[in-house]
Amino acid sequence: MANKPEEFPTFTPLDKHTIESMLGKIADYLHNISDIIKINHTMIDTSMDIMYEIIERIEKRRIYFHIYYDRCKMGELNEGSLMCFWILKLNPFHGNGIANNILNTKIALCLFMNMLHYHAKKENKKLSITKNMLNDIFYAFRFRDLSKEAIMILAESLIN
Repeated sequence: MANKPEEFPTFTPLDKHTIESMLGKIADYLHNISDIIKINHTMIDTSMDIMYEIIERIEKRRIYFHIYYDRCKMGELNEGSLMCFWILKLNPFHGNGIANNILNTKIALCLFMNMLHYHAKKENKKLSITKNMLNDIFYAFRFRDLSKEAIMILAESLIN
């Protein structure tokens, strides 16, 4: 087993399939973005360089889980939480007439909620969230310094 930095291989550029697969997941989670944030999705520009960086960071975290959690696979709640975290930090979306930080917060929240709904339905569980909680999450996403792990545990705690 490797335990020295030089024993681990260097992270290489992602293959096209991995990038397209992750972009597809993000698009699936944002399928109703126009209805949720009340802006035509064609008015939203996306920095593909930043999206690539987000995907690369998620894949690096997947490797981290594998190495440091004894080959544990990163679940979809953690993956979706990381998507939200990096959208909030890197702001890949830009729109006319709306501040970038507000737009990216709304998009991250939409992705977060859709990911939770998808996972709860798939696992035959309930999503426990009120309108006040939704407002609190929006506020936290926008103004608080949330860690990746905090968003992950929030996602897990909202599904019964």
